[in-house]
Amino acid sequence: MSARRRLKDSLDIVRQRLIHETEIALHYGLRFPERHVSIPAVRAGTATFDPEFAEAFWNEALGLSDG
Repeated sequence: MSARRRLKDSLDIVRQRLIHETEIALHYGLRFPERHVSIPAVRAGTATFDPEFAEAFWNEALGLSDG
């Protein structure tokens, strides 16, 4: 099997895994809408988030908080 064919097969496997994981996430979000996390947003170029706020939000959202 050529290197090009192996690369294509590898990319197909990754693509299928990403599709499957996305399907699961969408199914979960639709089944349990009360559990979703709203990501704060601002229109690009109109405002910024304080870096401490951004760090605290993502630490909490990703489960990285100490507390």
